[in-house]
Amino acid sequence: MQFRNSRNTIRTVAIDMTPMIDIVFQLLIFFLVTAQMAQQTRATLDLPKEKGEETKETEQAGLTINVLADGSVVVNDEVLSYEALDRLVDEAVARAGGVNELKPLVRADRNCDAAKLNEVFNRLSARGLSAIRLATERSR
Repeated sequence: MQFRNSRNTIRTVAIDMTPMIDIVFQLLIFFLVTAQMAQQTRATLDLPKEKGEETKETEQAGLTINVLADGSVVVNDEVLSYEALDRLVDEAVARAGGVNELKPLVRADRNCDAAKLNEVFNRLSARGLSAIRLATERSR
């Protein structure tokens, strides 16, 4: 009778890669979708070149308002009238939980009419917003 030597047996463990591949694909889809959503809030603008604020941390804008060179107001790829902007700001304030919680970001083209930009700022101020930020491009 022949006995097997238990010391010489090689054990192989099969690793199932399917869950890891699923997670990698889900992460890939997540990053592609979020990158696409980030591009939707940004209109192609020639921002003013200024030094800007010197903070390392970035704050999330609850509302991004773009003022194009022709003076039109664009939010989420939709051209709005001033009255529609008022309604949108009121809804954003309600969602944020008050005027102190909403810090809108205004991105204005450097060639836009100052009167149009002032009108946007006046309408935001009339809604009680005081922490309005103006986006700039850092000069090199």
